[in-house]
Amino acid sequence: MNILHNHDLTQSTGFKTPLHVRKYILIEHEKDIETIPAFGNDIPLIIGGGTNYLFVKTEIDSAISYTGSEITVIEDSNLTSVIRVGAGKVWHEFIIEMLDNGLFGLENLVLIPGTVGAAPVQNIGAYGREVAESIQTVHGIQLSSGMRVSLSNEQCQFTYRHSIFKTKDWNDFLITHVDFLLQKIEYPMAHYPDVQAYFTQQEIHEPHCLDIAHAIMDIRQRKLPDPSIIGNAGSFFKNPIIDISTYQTLKSTYPDMPSYPVDDKTVKIPAGWLIDKAGWKGFRHNGAGVHEHQALVLINANDAFGADIYALSHMVQNSILTMYGITLEPEVNIIA
Repeated sequence: MNILHNHDLTQSTGFKTPLHVRKYILIEHEKDIETIPAFGNDIPLIIGGGTNYLFVKTEIDSAISYTGSEITVIEDSNLTSVIRVGAGKVWHEFIIEMLDNGLFGLENLVLIPGTVGAAPVQNIGAYGREVAESIQTVHGIQLSSGMRVSLSNEQCQFTYRHSIFKTKDWNDFLITHVDFLLQKIEYPMAHYPDVQAYFTQQEIHEPHCLDIAHAIMDIRQRKLPDPSIIGNAGSFFKNPIIDISTYQTLKSTYPDMPSYPVDDKTVKIPAGWLIDKAGWKGFRHNGAGVHEHQALVLINANDAFGADIYALSHMVQNSILTMYGITLEPEVNIIA
């Protein structure tokens, strides 16, 4: 265990906005887990890679991270492997390592910023897949009590961009390891429109999982800002889910409004399309901005503070509510 005082976390956050922590606890190795104390009611903020946070404030009292990145094969058969991964492992690096070892199921989620430990909290998803489809078990520590806990996939209560770890009763759960059930047989999922268009252009008619990973990396690099260069947290808002009758009413006004069926009563609307159609793409506010190529991504365009990005997010939300009657919910965790 390593404790840092008055530590600058600015470069460790997705948005690269000014942030200091008075006390930062780093759990760097699996053997150090046993030394984590019970914090009672004085719970430090749990930070993974910091990529999915917007810090409105510039200083926090305490924070804790598990940075272990070990990978262990827990179970192995002719068809599948269960892989246990330390929460500090960089998410994209983990996927590439698995593909290099002939293990599939996560290839659609390449280049999502952050760590393995952050993936189940948000139930990250992209291009037709969600991480919940591959998670078997999540391991960690309840910081208030110091108790070690393991939760099955069902116990994690995964839904769209949500899990039990985002609820009040589990906001003190430090994830240390995640078990993934990965496939040795390829089941490529290439039906997402951007991916289909890529393979049509490349004249690839029967893509493999590695082809999908390369396609999505190319698409993301063309459409999305590099967080190491331009501060951002990826998609800032969730894609809203609305009932079909509301969608049909909106469709009469906006005939080009896209949708994706969720069930027989609801559809999902791309939040990026709503924001783009409302004219926000490329907008700037006190150093905060809406990315010029992907309206769903808010950015630190020019030395913005977290409060500037937060104010811009409210401006976008109010605009979308007024224009479409749709409330956009943040996908980013906001620390106000």
